Amino acid sequence: MENTSYFAASGHKLGAFFSFIFRFPYYPFGASAVSKVILQDLGNRVLVGKDDEPVRQLISMISNDNYHVVQRLALLAVGNLGFCPENHHVLVAVEGLRELLVQLTATPEPRVNKAAARALAILGENESLRCAIGGRQIPKRGIRILSLDGGGMKGLATVQILEEIENRTGKRMHELFDLICGTSTGGIYAAALSIKSMSAYRLEEIYKNFGKVVFSEPVPKDNNSATWKEKLDQLYKSSSQSFRVVAKGSKHNPDKLERLLKDLCADEDGDDRLIESAVKDIPKVCLISTLVSVMPAQPFVFRNYQYPVGTPKAPCVTSESSGTTARVSHKQSGLIGSCKYQLWQAIRASCAAPYYLDDFSDDVYRWRDGGLMANNPTIISMREALLLWPDTKIDCLVSVGSGSVPTKARKGGWRYLDAGQVLIESACSVDRVEETLNTLLPMHPKIRYFRFNPVDERCDMKLDETDPAVWQKLEAATKDYIENNSEYFNIACETLVQASANSDTEK
Repeated sequence: MENTSYFAASGHKLGAFFSFIFRFPYYPFGASAVSKVILQDLGNRVLVGKDDEPVRQLISMISNDNYHVVQRLALLAVGNLGFCPENHHVLVAVEGLRELLVQLTATPEPRVNKAAARALAILGENESLRCAIGGRQIPKRGIRILSLDGGGMKGLATVQILEEIENRTGKRMHELFDLICGTSTGGIYAAALSIKSMSAYRLEEIYKNFGKVVFSEPVPKDNNSATWKEKLDQLYKSSSQSFRVVAKGSKHNPDKLERLLKDLCADEDGDDRLIESAVKDIPKVCLISTLVSVMPAQPFVFRNYQYPVGTPKAPCVTSESSGTTARVSHKQSGLIGSCKYQLWQAIRASCAAPYYLDDFSDDVYRWRDGGLMANNPTIISMREALLLWPDTKIDCLVSVGSGSVPTKARKGGWRYLDAGQVLIESACSVDRVEETLNTLLPMHPKIRYFRFNPVDERCDMKLDETDPAVWQKLEAATKDYIENNSEYFNIACETLVQASANSDTEK
């Protein structure tokens, strides 16, 4: 691997560097510098982890409770080391480190407390972390999973179903589930419902605003009362979007979406990396994207957790982007993924729908919409749950779609365009996963599975649709679906309430 870190480029030995930094015992600026150097460059994380002296010095700093500022910064540095797979097995094997971190989660100094919990999360000490923060246990009956499909603005159907579940159970989603998984629009929902503990009603309001801002709200198609100025403005927007597709390869400028996501994801402590939320008593969450800077493209799991200590690791694969060679680690039975990205970056990568929005890149890796690999992420969510809690069975699995249209005859057209459309439909299909689950889950009768997805002509809607009249048709179709399946909703909600009550009792 090409290494661009300061230490590799300069040839300086880390032991000498750390001896200089720590010449004055527990010097705060030195600890701060180490923490930032480790986080900002993968090469530095690898090199620091290969030298025993830095790790010994950091643990020494953590053990001295006379300097809380230094203690916190050293804890952050140890956590940042743990982001690097090469360091992970070294740190978890350090004698007494886990016990020391657990002890520090009980310290009266809140910032030290949080930094110690963060380090436990990064090292994958999930059960120790749960006990330390007083988090809820998985119910005895098993894991409860919520899986949310992608679909762009069709996600208004998804949120309407979620509102119905909240209304019938009297609880929010983060109170009902242990793991929430989403793709694209479902990824936005998963993050908002779990990490932000948002209600479905609030989420609907925010998502409609997202659509209007990001997709440039047009004059309604059937609005004959629109002024000539409004019609001219709409003509200009349509023309500029067409030009952007030719010039940039995507219809909409992602800058507006990124600004909205940064505002939505901002944390009051300034800590909006995914793993930072692991110290809260909330569900685990994962967002699905497609990593396209490797060949073949792979599903990529942005998550707010690490797999437990001892989960086997597969060999690294190499990805080249922007002239930089980088290593991507993945689990033997899991998927490529990471917990170190900021929340807004994870959502943006999951929502990078081809034609509609540009790819998302961090200058090393490049992602596209998760719907290209797993528009219905239910199977991935099951896989993640079994990796997170390998000794616990799945009890309840709720999968929510964004609406489908009935099968109908395809209109004749140019065969090459038809072939492209068929490829897109095949990649983004949610029905194949549903068919697979309906085939396999009867072999596991103890898993209680519920799938909610309206099938109606009124669900035929573009991903970037912003016409309120079209939204209303989708919402009417979803309302009819809920009414026609009221008993099915009751069974699902009763199951969730029962499981939630058991979880509260066992906590």
